[in-house]
Amino acid sequence: MKQSRPPLIRMYAIDEQLRAERYPNCTSLAGYFEVSAKSIQRDISYMRDQMGAPIAFDSRRNGYYYEQDWQFLPSMFFDNGEAEALKATRQVLAEYHGTPYYEEVSHALDKVLQFLPERITGDSFFSVYSFERSLVSGHREEYYALLDDAIRNHLKVRIEYDAPSTGQRTDRVLHPRRLYYAQGSWYLIAWCELRCAYRAFVVRRIQHAVLSDDHFVPDDRFSPDDYIDSMFLQHPGEESHHIRIRFSAHQARWIRERTWHRTQDIEECQDGGLILSMQVSALHAVRSWVMQYGAEAEVLEPEELRTMVQDEIMRMQEKYEKK
Repeated sequence: MKQSRPPLIRMYAIDEQLRAERYPNCTSLAGYFEVSAKSIQRDISYMRDQMGAPIAFDSRRNGYYYEQDWQFLPSMFFDNGEAEALKATRQVLAEYHGTPYYEEVSHALDKVLQFLPERITGDSFFSVYSFERSLVSGHREEYYALLDDAIRNHLKVRIEYDAPSTGQRTDRVLHPRRLYYAQGSWYLIAWCELRCAYRAFVVRRIQHAVLSDDHFVPDDRFSPDDYIDSMFLQHPGEESHHIRIRFSAHQARWIRERTWHRTQDIEECQDGGLILSMQVSALHAVRSWVMQYGAEAEVLEPEELRTMVQDEIMRMQEKYEKK
């Protein structure tokens, strides 16, 4: 029993039977695909009238056939704009070489692109649009397959990791839960046996990785999506905090233009400024972010973050007061 399939898939199958000179008819094809004979008739009419397929009906054999050689090409389903976009996608995809599923996506795209006319290059697309270059750097291709396997099969992984906070290389055993891409870097969300907590590891900082035969039982109470949502600018933290930052009227116009966090809320002020609120865990990341706005921003809550900013300002002041 065949499942009902999209028209394009049916047309591929019809083309195969016509090439094999099996002389299919609407009744036999309808039974094969479990659709109505009218659906098959529409497919054949489309192939003949819109795609120019030389399909004819042989009354003696009670079936359809090709009157002459003809090639069924996917490119017939794309207009020039769509074809240009596909060609351009192939060039953009090249920037992600070595990342998860690059080979699978690349090969699938190449199968379609081989049927597009050579005159379509994608150049006109790039005369209008540009994309950030060199988004990916320092990736070890073999680690993605290993981590993918570990996540799917709940296998522990032993790694050597260059921790940016300490500058030291540590050995860790992880329970991998999710690979997460953001702002040019891949992160691994995993339970760390060394820290007895969930952590986000930058994949390019993994110096060595070995897949273990030991399984772990995933904690159903942990949600990778919630963990990612609590991060700020890809930085995780230990505890979630309610953040409130007041921006001046001058800076507020740019703050309104972007979504800084999925939990954010904006309260408009009478003087044209605004108060940005969000629920995040990485106070150190928020401190670094808010300080780039200087006197145009003021931390209102929590008090811990406000103190962190004040301490940083004092350290900066000491540096600039030195003679």
